[in-house]
Amino acid sequence: MDKMDRIKNILKSNNLDDLYKYNHNTLINVCMDLLEKEINEFNYDKDIDYLDTLIKLLPTYLKNNPKMAKADERLKVIHQQVKTYLVQKPGNIEKTNHNYKLLKNLINNIELIQMSILYDYMDKYEGSKYQLIDYIIFDMKNISIFRDALQKFPYLVNYFDESNKKIIVSVIDKYIDEVINYNKEKGIDDIIYYDEVISLILKSPEFIFDIIDKQTILKKIKQNLKNIKKEKNRKIFYLNTLVEKIIGEDEKLDNIYLEYKYNIPTYFNAAINSEVRKIVNNYSISKDRTIIEDYILTFDGEDTKEIDDALSVNLTDNNHIILGVHIADPTDLIDKDSIIFEEAAKRTTSIYLSDKTYSMFPPELSSNLVSLNEGNYRPATSYYFEFNQDGRLIKCKFIKSVIKVDKNMTYNEFNKILTMNGYEPSKETITNLNIVANILQNYYTKDPLYEKINRTTSNITNTNIIGISNGEKVVESTMIFTNHMVAKYFSDNNLPFIYRNHTINQEVMNNLDKLKYNIMKEDNNEAYLRYIEMVKNIYPKALYEVESKGHYGLGIDTYSHITSPLRRMADVIGLICLDKLYFNEYDEEDINKIKSLVIKHSKRINDKRNSIEKFMSNYENLTS
Repeated sequence: MDKMDRIKNILKSNNLDDLYKYNHNTLINVCMDLLEKEINEFNYDKDIDYLDTLIKLLPTYLKNNPKMAKADERLKVIHQQVKTYLVQKPGNIEKTNHNYKLLKNLINNIELIQMSILYDYMDKYEGSKYQLIDYIIFDMKNISIFRDALQKFPYLVNYFDESNKKIIVSVIDKYIDEVINYNKEKGIDDIIYYDEVISLILKSPEFIFDIIDKQTILKKIKQNLKNIKKEKNRKIFYLNTLVEKIIGEDEKLDNIYLEYKYNIPTYFNAAINSEVRKIVNNYSISKDRTIIEDYILTFDGEDTKEIDDALSVNLTDNNHIILGVHIADPTDLIDKDSIIFEEAAKRTTSIYLSDKTYSMFPPELSSNLVSLNEGNYRPATSYYFEFNQDGRLIKCKFIKSVIKVDKNMTYNEFNKILTMNGYEPSKETITNLNIVANILQNYYTKDPLYEKINRTTSNITNTNIIGISNGEKVVESTMIFTNHMVAKYFSDNNLPFIYRNHTINQEVMNNLDKLKYNIMKEDNNEAYLRYIEMVKNIYPKALYEVESKGHYGLGIDTYSHITSPLRRMADVIGLICLDKLYFNEYDEEDINKIKSLVIKHSKRINDKRNSIEKFMSNYENLTS
């Protein structure tokens, strides 16, 4: 009797302790050989009950095993063969046939193993589909991964949990809990996530909605609606939209609906507008600022209104280069206790859409009074960096300044002047800035995968620079370097700051390595976009935190955002940190206050990010 027959007999007799004398590699090979053999020779009268035992044991042998990937490929072939038998069964075979039901169970368990391998759950998976589905839906909380799982395993929508509750019921229960527990501090991210999961399940052609489940859910929602106080309009809205989904009504999508659903403020109220008028009529730049006499230029896209960064460059007698990065400072006229600041803090960022902009600050301020428009004196923070002839940083200093931009320019103008012959007032500055950019790019190393992911919409520094021309590279490199150097000051001095952290663990790295080769060899075709979407599912997002943990995507040990305070609240908080812990003397009480401020606003910004992204995506789909 050969090894395959011996193991087959052990499985058939259910004397599983006898399997311990075989190593896992042997068991994987034999189990896969048995599966292939039995499926290839399958007929509806054959005794193959032992395959149910075999397939349930397979995850234990595959766990952390180098043969896992190869086994997965073999399982895909077996899965397709089983599926063919189920679809093309002989006419006299009923669905109640023992082997027909066994095949259905077999394909179910094969899919569970494939899902476990795909979503890197094999080390936690012990044959429990409940654990695996629970992990994908309730632990990963990634709608792209759930959508991908449904595409690959469409019958997932009808699975039950350990208490025999259907997935749809469990997800709706979780959604209702999130709505009932909603408050402004908690945010709406989980509500939006479960809303999308519910929509995907209900729209699945494989989904079967049990009438008893439907009635029970609607009754529960009705009871919760009765218990909600009338002033809790947002909770009522989310529960009513759930009712509409369940009874099959389509969402009535329009701008107003999306703005409310994703909690996107669209206008500034009368009190804020009154405060703005008062500032416009009475504002004058603070006297404690240094007037900068440099020749200063800005470079932006064609339609940019909120101009918050400008550049200058000078050469010293010993041929050192002094780079000046000048950033608009809205804190000179907007106090952190004002209603304008509080509204900006709620919004967290300006939102740029294809046909409109929702500004973080009122446009009268962000596009006019504080924007670095040429020929106007503006409050700023100026960051100076001196490099020697070898490109080594010699010294740096930060200054609360008053600047006047000599010219607002576009990236196209930068690129045109850089290559032109003849005289142009900005030619020398542009040429030297291009030299500086090449120096600065030695101070960080962008992960190519991360760059590919983010170049599709906005780049990894959130500067809305998605092109690769010389002008865009100059602005991007100077902003990255400035963000890094400010964060470095706070980190070196062990001070709280609103750091921009992007961390990645070894488990994620291993998953990325599986995809990296395929992504890098593809370029802007369907396969490339599919791989990019898969990486987005795995790659962690950068977060704002009070302690520095480094930025993997840029290859920098500490990073921040400080260069776009007219459109990002994180940068405004950074300016407040600078004011309290760099430009002024401070004590332990000041440090603790700044730490609390950073923690509060970091959480608010991080929590708001997902709903903003969902709003933008749905809005563009609506208007396209």
